[in-house]
Amino acid sequence: MKYSALTWVKATIDESLKQTRQALEQFVEYPSDTAPLQQCVVWLHEIHGALSVLQLQTAALLVQDIELTIKSLLVGKIENNESTYDVLMRALIQLPNYLDNLAIVQRDIPLALLPLLNDLRARRKQPALAANSLFTPDLSVAIPLRGAVSSPDDKLKKYMQQMRTAYQKGLAAIIKNPKQPQEGLKFLYTVMQRLQQATGNAPVSKVWWVTEGIVEALLQKGLALNKALLNILKQLDSLINQAAQHGNAALRAAPPKALLTNLLYFAAQARSKGSRLTAIKTTFQLDDYFPPQSTIAAARLTFSGPDIELMTVVVTLLKDDFARVEETLDIFNRADNPSVTELSPLVALLRDMANTLGLLGLTVQRQSMLAQAALILDITEGRKQPELPTLLSIANALLKISAAVDILAVQGVHAKQRLQQSPDTEFSETPQFGIVLSVVVDEAKTELAQVIQPLVNFIETGTQDDSLLEVPGRLKQVEGFLSTLSHNRAAKLLAQCNKYLEKVFIGIELYLDTLAGNPMDVEDILDVTRRRLSVLSEQ
Repeated sequence: MKYSALTWVKATIDESLKQTRQALEQFVEYPSDTAPLQQCVVWLHEIHGALSVLQLQTAALLVQDIELTIKSLLVGKIENNESTYDVLMRALIQLPNYLDNLAIVQRDIPLALLPLLNDLRARRKQPALAANSLFTPDLSVAIPLRGAVSSPDDKLKKYMQQMRTAYQKGLAAIIKNPKQPQEGLKFLYTVMQRLQQATGNAPVSKVWWVTEGIVEALLQKGLALNKALLNILKQLDSLINQAAQHGNAALRAAPPKALLTNLLYFAAQARSKGSRLTAIKTTFQLDDYFPPQSTIAAARLTFSGPDIELMTVVVTLLKDDFARVEETLDIFNRADNPSVTELSPLVALLRDMANTLGLLGLTVQRQSMLAQAALILDITEGRKQPELPTLLSIANALLKISAAVDILAVQGVHAKQRLQQSPDTEFSETPQFGIVLSVVVDEAKTELAQVIQPLVNFIETGTQDDSLLEVPGRLKQVEGFLSTLSHNRAAKLLAQCNKYLEKVFIGIELYLDTLAGNPMDVEDILDVTRRRLSVLSEQ
């Protein structure tokens, strides 16, 4: 809601920022006249107030730091030099781009602004901000809770006292044996579930819900149990005690802001994939605060405008992600008895990559990446079989997206429009295409070589062995290779070869030779193959 509300005031903010930039430029040209800087302070103070009302904390913090830096410049605490002007102008350029991203994409990536914030603070000789200082989740969001629960005060107090005793028992077990805390954690997990049942949709239930996710992550080894987290868990004892002492009156109070924020911070750090933790991250949009480095770099690129060096960094990080995906698919495809659970990590990875592509402006490629993530999710959850054509289609789509990223790295933002207009043709334009083509042709010819001998043996002896049974599958592999390279006509012809193997084989092998670079007419070879099939189909 707060991102949507930003659109109501954004035009006014943009105009004020434009005037602020112009005033700063005027001061740089005439440094003896401080009136423009004084007006900058007025505009920035108004903008800070509007952003604070909208609860856009990171944006408000950036405006505040710009205002404080200009004030320091006015009173002579920092030098009026090129470096001061540069950091202020960068901030005034990035801020409207950042607000555009909030209003349009409706996703905040605070860490993308951290270097800029610390540059401003460095000019004022202030200590640098840490990453957790930008962790400002929206604590007001609704969570999936049970309905209202009504219990008499005496009954509720007694039950909450029992829960406190159970909680203390589990916490004591963890403190006593922190290296093997499983038993104590299981105790806490059960207590959190029962507390939710007892408090229903009361505000404090949000604490029990988030804590349950943290304990789940601890049990699944997705989060380390350290001293800081243990101190947070200790604070929950007093919260349970309040309900035990004051009954229903305690349930009506909002949970301590600092406690809930700290709990969410640990939830954001967790790397397990449990159902409760996943729900918490989704509800509070926690992945926005600690996204992959490629996403952060892409966001900085978006906020700062075209920067070929930063573009190169983003592309390098993305290519590393592509390599991880390719390796996982390759291992799965080559395994004798592959398990679809091996593909599960790819779903989240591909979604993160899709977000990065969106920040780079590759919207078509982003949609394609999300489609591949959905396809792999269907495979891992049993809705779709991991058949070779499906895996090849995923690989083909990823190759095209990777190629688009390569082109963007070389040509920058100028390539965006062309990549969006013809997203299916770019892979053949890259050097990688020749390499992939050579590999695919070699694989296809290897499969065809394995087809020959079983056929010869069958023709000569009239007997069938196990290797002959593998022939249709091998030809299906070759058909998939050809489809991957968009040689659909050859793939369609080869599909008929399961019926007329010995007649068609030579033609298809010659066709593959032409793909590898041999000087033969591709269309003539396919025409001959088609005529042979036509004759045979009439017999």
